[in-house]
Amino acid sequence: MASKGVKFDLMSKGDAASYLAKNNIYFRLSSYRVEFSKVEEGSRSGQYANLDFKMLVDMSIIDMMLRNEMIVMALDVEHFAKVHLLTRIEQEGEDGYAIVSDYLRSCDVRHNGRVENRVKIEINRGKSSPYISGLLNKYPNFDFPVWAFMEVISFGTFCYFLRFCGERFQDRDMQNMFYLLMAVKSLRNACAHNNCILNFLGTDGGEVKLGYAVARALGAVPGIGKGQRKSKMKNCRLQQIVTTLYLHKQFASEGVVNHRVESLQAFKSRMLLHVDFYNGTAPRIRSTFYFLAAVIDAWYPLEL
Repeated sequence: MASKGVKFDLMSKGDAASYLAKNNIYFRLSSYRVEFSKVEEGSRSGQYANLDFKMLVDMSIIDMMLRNEMIVMALDVEHFAKVHLLTRIEQEGEDGYAIVSDYLRSCDVRHNGRVENRVKIEINRGKSSPYISGLLNKYPNFDFPVWAFMEVISFGTFCYFLRFCGERFQDRDMQNMFYLLMAVKSLRNACAHNNCILNFLGTDGGEVKLGYAVARALGAVPGIGKGQRKSKMKNCRLQQIVTTLYLHKQFASEGVVNHRVESLQAFKSRMLLHVDFYNGTAPRIRSTFYFLAAVIDAWYPLEL
């Protein structure tokens, strides 16, 4: 690291070596370097301009805290989305068994002369699970009522089931919700697999259509201009974070939202604790931190 221009002024080399031996993996920690600028000419050309090892540690800590926040919120979104869908199915007067049967039939695919069903294959994998094997034994031959069906499918399959219901009820909002929930699922999976999130904050294809309702809500956040909003939403990771925050606020109960306020505000405070580290040398990190802080303050203010 020193040969690449990384400094050890804020954290000594000895402390850095101890940190890597006990707290983190070099490969993961070094991935945050991509956001820091390099010297373009002179004897230090190609080396980092002003990157201290302590900054990488700071980024790693903030990233870990962000993952912890997002995975809990994604689980909340999944739970309350299921509650809302069950309520809607009841309001439509649907038979709880028939709607599942119709959905499973719609998933049949003919392959090499035989019918395959990815959802049934997925459900069968749970037969050895101590958590859902009892439910599977209770409803043989996939004859599930909808309230039990939701307990034995993955979040991704639930998203597709919700889209099926939206088409069945001719509800365009429900069909659009599919894409928002898929964004939450993607972030949930990244957090569950302990993937780094903040190690790339540039354009990565996130211009793939932010949901209209999310874009409208984001447009009303004080302190975020149109240019910054457009720029940040070209990053898939930030797009998924914002979508998760938005859907959580929309779906979760008042008590659950209030509980997240304290945690998110604590995260925001830690995120901004050393924000001056990134002045000049990592402008995207600094602007991203202030962007997330503005969204948190607008949607999860302490006043709640």
